[in-house]
Amino acid sequence: MPSPILIASTDIDRRLLVMTVDGPLVDPDHLEALRLVVPAVPAGHSLIVDVSGVSGFSHEAIAALRSVARDAVETGQTFVVVCSDLDRRTDLVLADLDTLVPVVAAVEQAIPFTSTAA
Repeated sequence: MPSPILIASTDIDRRLLVMTVDGPLVDPDHLEALRLVVPAVPAGHSLIVDVSGVSGFSHEAIAALRSVARDAVETGQTFVVVCSDLDRRTDLVLADLDTLVPVVAAVEQAIPFTSTAA
């Protein structure tokens, strides 16, 4: 089964780590790499996870993403999910991901939720 590609980029001035996910997000085990990133985010930085490039979600993968988000929130990490595709974003909202962390349509919309907005 193909796995997604995770690409990390940082913005020192805004104190952000942006994880871009491309490809299928079907196997919940593929989210373990993202789970390992959460504790490694530098103190005072926010984590934005952009799943706009994901070609499809399984219910299990969405549940795993929700679990990663819950872990981030419990450790005090600012975590925002970006998904530009309306149908996939709707799937995330219907899975109640937005009750844990903001789910927005663009990275620009995620910035106000980060520590740089404080």
